[in-house]
Amino acid sequence: MGDNISSSPLSDAGIWKAWSIVCIAEAGRQGFAPLGAAQVHVLLYLANTLASFFEVTRVRGRVLKRGAYPFYPEVQRELDRMAFSGALLIDRVDFGPRGHLAPHYSIGPVGEQICKSLLLHSEEAKRTSHLFAELIGACFGRFLESDAAIGPIDANYGNADVLEGEVVDFSEWQDENKNMQVARYLIEHLQSLRPDPRRDGVRLYCDYLDKALALQ
Repeated sequence: MGDNISSSPLSDAGIWKAWSIVCIAEAGRQGFAPLGAAQVHVLLYLANTLASFFEVTRVRGRVLKRGAYPFYPEVQRELDRMAFSGALLIDRVDFGPRGHLAPHYSIGPVGEQICKSLLLHSEEAKRTSHLFAELIGACFGRFLESDAAIGPIDANYGNADVLEGEVVDFSEWQDENKNMQVARYLIEHLQSLRPDPRRDGVRLYCDYLDKALALQ
């Protein structure tokens, strides 16, 4: 599978809404919801890295460098809107330093209907659901359940040339993207060895992140 996936007709905000709903619904299906805001952002970030291997259209290759994990301001705005509309539920809110709030989301009745409609009418949504199913299954039980702070060990986000508060630009996910180089090596290496190289590749990639976090 190549990286030249045709661009989606949806706006970035529309794709983020769909991805967030599918992600949180899949986490609920696997018994891992509610998801903290940091977990949602990290899952969306990793899904962007792995998207081409599932023939899924990537979203914009830019993310804010804010603290220990990748953060998408536009995603957070959409999560908040969907929580107010009933598509998502806020199960609890953790209060951090300087008044920082960390909501935990699960899928709401409206979101369940949206997700069902997406999966019924869109092959792209089905592939996206498959991606999140594999990613969530691989991340939980490893680093994401206890530590979403992948920023310092991530090849792109942890780039010391990009300062806190600046934007990490992945050149729209072209070949120089270091995360993609790692993921591509792992998944393509497994293609001749495993019956489901994508599943095993995602698990191996998450295992790599887990071990890197443990060494910090």
